[in-house]
Amino acid sequence: MKKTLLTSLSLAGSILLLSQPVLAEPHPGQELHESSNCLKCHADKPYNPDKTTSFEMLVKRVQYCNDNLNTGLFEDEVEELADYLNETYYHMPK
Repeated sequence: MKKTLLTSLSLAGSILLLSQPVLAEPHPGQELHESSNCLKCHADKPYNPDKTTSFEMLVKRVQYCNDNLNTGLFEDEVEELADYLNETYYHMPK
């Protein structure tokens, strides 16, 4: 009886742990998006997938903002930010 109760409790505990949502790490580009204050300029209509038709073009547009606003992003950060924007808004193949 005692062994059956312990087994049942152990199984119930395992199910409870497995049913909890896993907290995923935020995309590294999300923090860059917030710290670069992208929505300062892109607030009305944040991002338009109709005007940016490829991932390469998206990277170039992010680099353009980086250059003109002196946000100081490194090349790998520009790609991370573009990847975040692509996953969140554009959904284009890479």
